Amino acid sequence: MKKALIAGLILTTVILSALAITPTHAQTSISVSDPEGDDRGPGTYGYPTNEVFQPGVFDLLGFTVTDTGNALEFRVKLKNLGDNPWGGPNGFCLQYVQIYVHTTAGGPARVDTFGLNFLLRPDYAWNFAILLAPGWEESPVPTGQRAAIYFANGTVVVQDSAFNVSVDETNNEIVATVAKSILPDTDNFVNWKYVVAVASYDGFGPMRVRAAGVTGGEWAINATAYATSQDQVTKLAQAIAKGMEPRVLDLLVYSSDYNGITADQQYEWLWNFDPETGALPIVPGIERVTETVTETETVTTTATATTTVYQTTTATTTVTTTSTSVSVSTATTTVTQTDWTMTGVVGLVLLLIGLGIGYAVFKK
Repeated sequence: MKKALIAGLILTTVILSALAITPTHAQTSISVSDPEGDDRGPGTYGYPTNEVFQPGVFDLLGFTVTDTGNALEFRVKLKNLGDNPWGGPNGFCLQYVQIYVHTTAGGPARVDTFGLNFLLRPDYAWNFAILLAPGWEESPVPTGQRAAIYFANGTVVVQDSAFNVSVDETNNEIVATVAKSILPDTDNFVNWKYVVAVASYDGFGPMRVRAAGVTGGEWAINATAYATSQDQVTKLAQAIAKGMEPRVLDLLVYSSDYNGITADQQYEWLWNFDPETGALPIVPGIERVTETVTETETVTTTATATTTVYQTTTATTTVTTTSTSVSVSTATTTVTQTDWTMTGVVGLVLLLIGLGIGYAVFKK
């Protein structure tokens, strides 16, 4: 019996030890959604009029990053991938997706973007940027048309076996699979800051990005399609004339501060450009804090009245008012009254003296 018990304990120990040292590869991931129908850039943009620009092809709906073991998989979900009308080798050709990543490792960082006409807030400055393009030619975008990863230190990785770009047509997703070996700080990817932008790809446009026109056109974004005032139209026209209008249709931010953003946040941030000074919008926007200060002033007025009737009586009254000045006044009044008790005593004494004198005279 003892031998069987001992053998059972030994076997249990061996099994538990084996389980303890068996490596596991859990697929940790982050996922964030984006509002549907906010593919209007700074809130006023509409699509070009050519039929290839189907509704929803620039509408970003979600973003996921998954640790698959040896790689990180980045998935960008759109409402509609479109039909890849020009046969992009990577499975799409209408969209130009740019993913800007701020890691926890520090090091060189940049705040500019590749032709999108907005800047990143300094605490979101990118350590590397993933540019997902259709995939023609051999050179990286924007000089060529092949997807690329740019590092802030100047290194560039063109898509290859370690950096693969494809589409998931069933889920309307553009997928980038990147080997961990070419990325920094991958153990902390859940703590990175991400800015994901969807622009319209234009192989002949500036930096391969489609520009906007004041009223749009067959191949131009309609900058004023949803403008609500002449002031908006004027501001956009001035920006377009200088080539500084925001060239992005949808935007997503993920970090410890933002689990995605609202349509209003996107519109507000991207609208914050100034054609007169040339200032570009900043993403995420710098939050404006309004502080209300209430000042209360209390003034105390003290009045003192003194009345003397062989004794002094002081009365003090305190009044609290709200005023802009302080007034303190003291009034002293002396009032003399007749004390009839003392007068009676004196009269009685005088009467007795008078009677005494009269008696003495009468006696003589």
